[in-house]
Amino acid sequence: MTATHHTAAELAKLARVLDRDPADLDFLATLPPEALREFRDQITDLIAGREARRMQRIGAAAKLVPAPIAAKITEAAFGPVLAAAVAGSVDPSRAVSIAGALSPQFLADATRTLDPRRAAEVIAEVPAPMAAAVASELIRRGDYLTMGRLAGSVPDSVLRAALPHASDLDILHVGYYLEETSAADRLLTLVADRVPGTIRAAHNAGEWPKAITLFDLLGPTERSKLADVAAAQEDEVIDGLLTAVADLDAWDTFLPVAAGMSPNPLQRLAQRPTMQNPTLLTEITDLAITQNLWLSLLPLTTHLSPTQLHTVADRVATEPDASLTTLIEQVHTENHWPTLLHIALHQAAPARARTLTLLNESPDLDSLVATITTQDPTTWQAIYEARDETPEPLRTLLATQATRCGQPNPAST
Repeated sequence: MTATHHTAAELAKLARVLDRDPADLDFLATLPPEALREFRDQITDLIAGREARRMQRIGAAAKLVPAPIAAKITEAAFGPVLAAAVAGSVDPSRAVSIAGALSPQFLADATRTLDPRRAAEVIAEVPAPMAAAVASELIRRGDYLTMGRLAGSVPDSVLRAALPHASDLDILHVGYYLEETSAADRLLTLVADRVPGTIRAAHNAGEWPKAITLFDLLGPTERSKLADVAAAQEDEVIDGLLTAVADLDAWDTFLPVAAGMSPNPLQRLAQRPTMQNPTLLTEITDLAITQNLWLSLLPLTTHLSPTQLHTVADRVATEPDASLTTLIEQVHTENHWPTLLHIALHQAAPARARTLTLLNESPDLDSLVATITTQDPTTWQAIYEARDETPEPLRTLLATQATRCGQPNPAST
């Protein structure tokens, strides 16, 4: 799902470069966003290379006249598109001096086609008040695409000056058009105090698809922070998020997000009505198993009720031995063995016996059993009840570990 929305954002950026309506490029909608961005960069480079000498001559001429006069010439003779093209060919300090004599409206027009890669030095020297004035104009126009393209290239000081001009919903729209993960992480850090408002704005405006796309763009740490904040909102906001994830079939994005969440927020998500649907839980488990998201599912399962866990366990039980063995091996690498055992104990008897047999064949079995340190008596009771299905040496190891944990019912008799 998120790939589709990333593609839509890339098509809008490509349409801007080509000066076309995004609808004209619908035939490219099946391409991955990475391919569209590479194509966009190639077109931009081709145009810049073709005009390089002319831009250099114009840039050299700009040195010969005072900045206010150069600004008048730029507005009257060049226009915003050519001004943006020339920006990278002029000394950065000189370019900023000329820009200072231009109106925010003209500069906003120019930034529409400005290539951040070629104008990075100029952008870095833009004074915060000038940047704020241009940002305010872009926001007034609703030109979030331009702001998203430039946000990754401007210094933090410029973003801090520009952000007060943006509403919470504006910030979400800008985030949707960001170019890369580092830019998204930086923006989220700078607007940390406004994240709750942005989440509520996404809910109230029905813009969850853009918010979920932003989740996907963020790095693991920042997106989990964002999810924690989302889970701290009112029930209706959390339910709106989960409903949108389900409607958009975006669990491939959301499971990795949930995997990094703090325990209490993740537990709150797990208890919401949407997560009580057995059909949905089966679909989520199926996705996790088939799309290499198994390790992302396991943190969520630790917060599921017995009824929910039975649903997950039943789906896991349908895997053939070879596949289930692979899942067990993955669990070993991330120290999720207690969680997998918990899932196995919620399977029906025949499936449980098969899973316990495969677990018994795991290497370093004694070390793995030692990771089961829970004091929850219901877990040890389940282990006790499954003792006849548990092969040796797993049964003995579990009995010993139960004693270590102070449990009265060992897993063997």
